[in-house]
Amino acid sequence: MIVNSKKPFLNLIRELAIHLFLILIYIGIISGLDYRFHLENFHFPLTVVAIMGTVIGLLLAFRTNSSYDRWWEARILWGAIVNDSRSWTRQLLEFQSEDSSGVETETEVKAMAYRQIAWCYALSRSLRAQEPLQDLPLFLKEIEIARYRSSHNVPNDLLLTQAVKLNRLYREGALELFQFIEMEKTLTRLTNSMGGCERIKNTTFPKSYSLLVHLLIYLFVLFLPFGLVDVPGLVLIVTSFCLASAFLLIEHVSIYLQDPFSNRSSDTPMLALSRTIEINIKQMLKEDAIPEPLEAVDGVLR
Repeated sequence: MIVNSKKPFLNLIRELAIHLFLILIYIGIISGLDYRFHLENFHFPLTVVAIMGTVIGLLLAFRTNSSYDRWWEARILWGAIVNDSRSWTRQLLEFQSEDSSGVETETEVKAMAYRQIAWCYALSRSLRAQEPLQDLPLFLKEIEIARYRSSHNVPNDLLLTQAVKLNRLYREGALELFQFIEMEKTLTRLTNSMGGCERIKNTTFPKSYSLLVHLLIYLFVLFLPFGLVDVPGLVLIVTSFCLASAFLLIEHVSIYLQDPFSNRSSDTPMLALSRTIEINIKQMLKEDAIPEPLEAVDGVLR
């Protein structure tokens, strides 16, 4: 997530540098032809360019709003994950029966709390198509990690392990029925949040719509200088270039927003949120070694 917009904006300009340079050359050629052959005599209707620009503006507005809705929904889902992770740990600590409190139960409770931290990191990596087991050695034993090496969905298997351990605590009398049901509800909410993230990740923005918008933008760039041949050459170049650049930049931003799990600068800051969950859970467990929150690098919080 961009927390300081200066450098990411410059990166965006650099990504479009070739396109913008070619557009500037094209506009310069049309301006030169206008100076040499007086293209204003052809009376190209400016109204056509204006209507095309309006249509493109409406299409870009719809696309940007739709892309932002996807990005915002992803942030809401991860906000729910943060809250449910805290609730899960609090329930583990509060719902223990006094009769069952002991070294073994406390060890199991700590292991389940650490497994929740591992789940958050595994989900973050999985959504970004990275190695989901990367952070697990910090929170789980190797014998458990080995079971997940052949898994096609590590976060889902981690939740399944949580459910199995929870059922064991209930059968051993460490939890009452009501407490067991409440914690099952928390696991269900975590599963729903994970499913929502996977739905966003696996549902791509319609390619036909993207191609249509992209084609119309370049048609607009193609005809725009001809609609401004009546103005002085410098004004034609600056106006045409600024309008074309604005449309391209807006389109590129919407492309970034439409996939909030693509490991780009506009991403949902899942690793930073996972670190926040780790800090909160370790504080609730009264751990001594509490990590520091992740800091933004080059204006981007991962």
